[in-house]
Amino acid sequence: MNLHLMSPIGITGYGYVGLNLLVELFKSHNIGLSTIGNPTPDSQEQVSTIQQAMNAVSFIPNDSPALKIWHQFDLLVRPGKGKYFALPFFEVDKFNAKELYHLNFVDELIVSCQWAKDVMQNNGIDKKIHVVPMGVDTKIFDHAKNQNTNNYVFSTIGKWEKRKAHDTIIHCFNNAFDHNDAVELWLVTNNPFLSKEEELEWLKLVENSKLKSKIKIFPRQPNHESVSQIISYTNCGIYISRGEGWNMELLEFMAMNKPVIASNYSAHTDYCTKENSFLVDMNETEPAIDGKWFFGESNWGKIGQNQIDQTIEYMRYCYKNNINFNENGVNTAKQLSWKNTCDMLVGCMT
Repeated sequence: MNLHLMSPIGITGYGYVGLNLLVELFKSHNIGLSTIGNPTPDSQEQVSTIQQAMNAVSFIPNDSPALKIWHQFDLLVRPGKGKYFALPFFEVDKFNAKELYHLNFVDELIVSCQWAKDVMQNNGIDKKIHVVPMGVDTKIFDHAKNQNTNNYVFSTIGKWEKRKAHDTIIHCFNNAFDHNDAVELWLVTNNPFLSKEEELEWLKLVENSKLKSKIKIFPRQPNHESVSQIISYTNCGIYISRGEGWNMELLEFMAMNKPVIASNYSAHTDYCTKENSFLVDMNETEPAIDGKWFFGESNWGKIGQNQIDQTIEYMRYCYKNNINFNENGVNTAKQLSWKNTCDMLVGCMT
């Protein structure tokens, strides 16, 4: 297959999706890569793949299909002149006029989950919409790498953001445990898009915490290997997000045989079940407002006292019962490989 691919490569969530898809597609197909921003590969081998794909752009027939992996409000610029597919990720339930215009500009749409397809259809988008789940690299996120720890470590990975409920996670940790409990909370939450002042507001939540001595904050990790190394030392992933477009890190915890506590809402409900996750009920939505990226034009999952109580109870249960394994999560991750994602993408586009 000849394909024009336009995507960021590395660093962000979009970039890591683009990187993993490029590496897998490049094994069997002719890919011409147009990058959004500067590529940031994880390895020297990926540098070669990226360079070859970028050099191949002028050799891919102009009428070949094009796939753009990017936000729903920036889809007018595209590579080539063939059939145009877009793969956006979004976390809320409504689109504004600009987003609708961009989404309707493409020929066909690809989303990661049924929740996203339902949102698009509920917003009146009448394009053909394909559901293609994303993947996880189980060679990197390999549960054989797991390490023993003295304390029971809860962890969440993802940039500081109200949507990801880091404030609630810190609150629940402080209320679930006391100084005598052998627990820790690891936050891999650096957000390069925040100002220093905005970052300090998040850091104050930790500084003012009753259990601040048990909370560790990690810098932004340079690659997937370093992320997997951190996960290998943890015991339980916690992701009670108000909304997700896929939630790559949650699946990475599953792949590494870690129990997970997750909100029963949005994209990850396509692979989170009561068998592989401790699900926090989230049956209501509320206006999505954080004063930075969301201003109440759409909705996300509502976190109230019931959700807080459930999260605290799950955290205590996992700690007291030393829940360290998640065989069902490992089996779920095995079904969600990047090869399967690419096979489904090629099927959609051909």
